[in-house]
Amino acid sequence: MKHTHLPTLVLIILCPVMLHAQYNRSNNEAGNNYLYLSEGIISGAEINGWAGPPVLSGYVSMPSAVTGAIFVTYRHFLTERFALGFTAGMDMESGDLSYGNPEMTSTGLDGVSGHYKMHAYTFAPEALLAYFKRDKVMMYGCVGAGVTFYDDKCTIDPNAPYGPPVALPSNPYDYHRTNFNFQVTGFGIRFGGNIAGFVEIGAGYKGVFSGGLSTRF
Repeated sequence: MKHTHLPTLVLIILCPVMLHAQYNRSNNEAGNNYLYLSEGIISGAEINGWAGPPVLSGYVSMPSAVTGAIFVTYRHFLTERFALGFTAGMDMESGDLSYGNPEMTSTGLDGVSGHYKMHAYTFAPEALLAYFKRDKVMMYGCVGAGVTFYDDKCTIDPNAPYGPPVALPSNPYDYHRTNFNFQVTGFGIRFGGNIAGFVEIGAGYKGVFSGGLSTRF
């Protein structure tokens, strides 16, 4: 499995914005607005991809390439400990399909029939409750609910001994779907001033484990 370089490119683009916010506001002038850039693993979209493309009922290998769940989140504190915000992000993975013998071998699926790519785009409002909040440390939990738009593609190898159980309209075959999605983060910690790092543990569209950089302005 390999990760793409997209998270690094996003960090390079956003770092000047974060540094500008740091320059214009000292740590003693805490703002009520927070911007987070995160990458997570074991997200709902990734689990959905492992389960297999819909209507095709194929066996899916472990992804050969993933980005992780990459999100940009804005939060505004309405009170000292309660904030509302909005998040947007994407997840991508790709791997092999097998419609023959599903037994795994040392090199992967026994009898690869084709390949798949899954792109998921999520948009959701969120609410955050800070358990503990000081200038340099904030511990919190948050919940969110929104929608995920899936853009998937399945390509079947015409020379493979086995194909999908149903005739596909085209090869490659594109299919799209929209699902309700959620995030429940039981524990998060932000450590630092106007420029800070953070980690979160939960379940949903951001993944079981996520972390990244945050700026306060």
